[in-house]
Amino acid sequence: MPKSENCLLCNADPSFLAAIPVEVYEGRGQHKVYHCNKCDVRFLYPGLNDRDEAKFYAKEFEKFMSVRSAVDAGWEKPEEHIRANQLQVERRMEYLKGLLPTKGRVLEVGCSSGFLLYPIMEKNIECVGVEPSGVFSEYVRKRGIHCYDSVESMCESGAADSKFDIVMHYFVLEHIRKAEAFLSIQMEMLKPGGYLVLEVPHALDALHSLFKISAYNKFIWVVSHRWYFSTASLEFLLRKVAPESDINVSQDQRYDLSNHLIWARDGKPGGMAHFTSVLGVEVENAYRKSLIQAGYGDTLIAIIQKPV
Repeated sequence: MPKSENCLLCNADPSFLAAIPVEVYEGRGQHKVYHCNKCDVRFLYPGLNDRDEAKFYAKEFEKFMSVRSAVDAGWEKPEEHIRANQLQVERRMEYLKGLLPTKGRVLEVGCSSGFLLYPIMEKNIECVGVEPSGVFSEYVRKRGIHCYDSVESMCESGAADSKFDIVMHYFVLEHIRKAEAFLSIQMEMLKPGGYLVLEVPHALDALHSLFKISAYNKFIWVVSHRWYFSTASLEFLLRKVAPESDINVSQDQRYDLSNHLIWARDGKPGGMAHFTSVLGVEVENAYRKSLIQAGYGDTLIAIIQKPV
């Protein structure tokens, strides 16, 4: 990394930065991950250029994810993707149900197959999606949801003129080059008292930072991820974007003990519930709870309420 470059999040000088000795999946020699010891963020430098990034998300993302995901993740067929994500719908609706308006508007940026929007739409809430993937966006439109290729095209259409009660995105922020500007635009699209809801991977998840499984470390550092957030670095970013807002960042654990055992045994993703019939649901739940309490959950959830 050139010595003239500061931290891409907090602007700390290079003396606070250290390269993490990892190989970036699909990266080239110049792609490296740095850790800032001041704000605690990890970031990729350099990132994909504009041309390669646009090509990647429009043409290659589903193939990329299908190669890296469990065999039943459904990344290349929308219907299979919806079926594969029903557990995520249940998990997210647990905390969304207290935020959803009786009547109103919800925007999901990076809505993929729309699997989370369909149950919200059934509550007579107007749903809008943004999805750069051609495979998914066309499918979402056919299901009756206005879906745009980008936030910019959505704003140009006038769809954001009537503000939203909730703007949400899941595992999107880590892909965004100008994260602060990205979030600031979304805060502007919220009604007073509305919520910005997001999830990102946790940089300190157990497979990486506790168990140090080598196959997983070769898996998580990818050229499409510009950021890896801890609780501290995500809160730092959100305070920059919304200093007057109520901000809550918490941890969750999406993947179970069975999944982690498969990583340890086979060095690959998959394995959700593989051993649950033997371990028992109580053990799986206790494992998730223990990782969260110890600070090793795999997911960060942030809920930001715009001032009234």
